[in-house]
Amino acid sequence: MGDYGSVVASFRPTVTTVLGLDRERARRALLIGVQIALLLVVLTRLVTSSWALPMALLLIAILGAALVGWIWLYLANSSIALTASHLLITDWRRSTTVIARDDISRLVRLGVRPFEGPPRQAVIGLDAEDRSLFTLGGAYDAAAIAGSLSVPLRGSHEDVLTLGEINRRYPGAARSPVADPQRVLVFSAVGTLVIGVIAYIVWTALRS
Repeated sequence: MGDYGSVVASFRPTVTTVLGLDRERARRALLIGVQIALLLVVLTRLVTSSWALPMALLLIAILGAALVGWIWLYLANSSIALTASHLLITDWRRSTTVIARDDISRLVRLGVRPFEGPPRQAVIGLDAEDRSLFTLGGAYDAAAIAGSLSVPLRGSHEDVLTLGEINRRYPGAARSPVADPQRVLVFSAVGTLVIGVIAYIVWTALRS
């Protein structure tokens, strides 16, 4: 594992499916869905002689592809590796956060109250001064990770707090929000809206 030594323990999300899709199904859905969407866009353009319906179908396809693509990347890339001196957390973007094992004092389980919907499970890694070092989703086996780190695991997912309350209790925790499909769906919707506005501007300019 690069300059951090050999891996002595590794962990992956305990969930094998997200929104009913496992890694292989998400990959197939993404590849097949893109082809079907492009075919529908072409066919509707030929049948209607207008770009209105094809553009609507394209935006819906982009939204779906963003969500399914995130599920695929999350299940394929997310992992935790433990070496003799460091903890390496890799997220769905294959971006790795490195924390020195000696800095980790304990892990705390809690629930995060979102703006809507049920609480999200989270596990926060803390230093000796109760400052947040990292945040994990509830899909990881927190007990196994704490055991490998030889640190205590405290709290319960029944202890539900808002992000503001969590950040006041454990400074820095709000910088590491727990990723979940609903949040990614919101980001996908915003991205789709932006793409739609750009596409509409380009379409209007071409018609002028």
